[in-house]
Amino acid sequence: MMLTREINRLVTAVFIIFGIITLAAAYWATIGPGTILEREDNPRLVEAEAAIRRGGIFDRSGDQLAISVVDENNRVTREYFYPETSSILGYSSLRYGVSGAESAYNPIIRGDNAEQSVVEQLLQNALHQPQVGSDIQLSLDLQIQQALQASMDGYVGAAVVLAVPSGEVLGLISLPTFDPNTLDQNWELLVASADKPFFNRVLQGQYQPGGTLETPLMALALATDSNLLASTTANATAPVTINDLTITCALRLPALELSLRDAYAFACPAPFVQLTQDLPEQSVQDSLRFFSTSNRVTLPGFESAPLNPPVNLPAGVEPHSLAEVALGQAQLTVTPLQMAVMAAGIINDGNAPQPRALLATRPPDASNWTPNQTTYPTIPFTTEQTARQLQDLMRNTVVNGAALNAARPGIDIGGHVTLSYSGDETQSWFIGFATLPGRRGIATAVIIENNDDPGLAADIGGTILAAAHDELIQAAR
Repeated sequence: MMLTREINRLVTAVFIIFGIITLAAAYWATIGPGTILEREDNPRLVEAEAAIRRGGIFDRSGDQLAISVVDENNRVTREYFYPETSSILGYSSLRYGVSGAESAYNPIIRGDNAEQSVVEQLLQNALHQPQVGSDIQLSLDLQIQQALQASMDGYVGAAVVLAVPSGEVLGLISLPTFDPNTLDQNWELLVASADKPFFNRVLQGQYQPGGTLETPLMALALATDSNLLASTTANATAPVTINDLTITCALRLPALELSLRDAYAFACPAPFVQLTQDLPEQSVQDSLRFFSTSNRVTLPGFESAPLNPPVNLPAGVEPHSLAEVALGQAQLTVTPLQMAVMAAGIINDGNAPQPRALLATRPPDASNWTPNQTTYPTIPFTTEQTARQLQDLMRNTVVNGAALNAARPGIDIGGHVTLSYSGDETQSWFIGFATLPGRRGIATAVIIENNDDPGLAADIGGTILAAAHDELIQAAR
């Protein structure tokens, strides 16, 4: 009897052990590998990352910009066909991570958000199949991007082009930049470079706006009393001195009496200092709220500049301090993207579109693109009437003012050029637009660092707008 009981216990123990072994085997064949893989000290984590087939990146016309290449040893490398797109594509490196669009849409490109059934997931783990990501299609137009690169080549600065009314980013360049194909080899040199090639000036640059604030101030003047356009300022071309900084018109002009309209055309500061002193302080403050925290525009998913504090002028502010604010030489800073959005708001009858870059996605083995349905509300900049008056003022600046170099035959272009100052450095700005059939348009902002030639900024801006105009007209045929 005792022997039988002992045998039963032994058999039971054997069955229990066998069951545990069976469950353990099943666990480690299916779920277990994944839990080990998630441990940071597991070398297979690096192997799994290295094996991921990232989805391709395409421009709006279907041109392939980046692809994952698998060699005969099953090693995956990222190849970029057009290094001039690095300002927006960024890079993907097993060693150094991701940036730009590669970072903004990383879960899609890696395949982290891929919908898989339990069976498919178990099968993938059991067979050790690599993770495969989805393709993405950007709003970027390769031809426009190459025109940006060509026009800005040799300069330090940034430029961006937006489609209106959609807000789609057609081109974005920040110079100097880098070649993502040689990133790993040149990483230390790039990180140490004084040119900061990884710093995206379009999205992260915090520039003094300088005379670009004359545009929102003109919007304020028009909304207050359109007759202010004809009001004149004696010796309107006189320089304005703030602390140790002397600010002049965009072009050297003799002593002249100018209307506010003409002062805007030549970016002369004195009439705008007078304007801010004649208008209520609260109105001046409100006119600059477009650049405050609540309205700070960014490109979703991309790293951007820190937010500005609210634009608050203290009660009884001194005229000297008010002039700093009005002339864009106070604490307020802007990004080129913000300025392009402002220009887009003007051509869009007062409603500034928020920028976007992702057009569509395509899962692995799929043939059709799935459009990105995300929508963003427009940002109110001014009224429709005021926006159309600003359009005419900017057209006049291109035809008769300091932005003359932006003019191109047969293209309706409006713009504004000016200078801004930061420490011992001068930057030249151009903001502008070109119209297209069907109530569409293009908006751009250009900034050139260490440059005091607004005519150069206007010429580059005109070249960019003409290239984008011609490309979009051709694409619509």
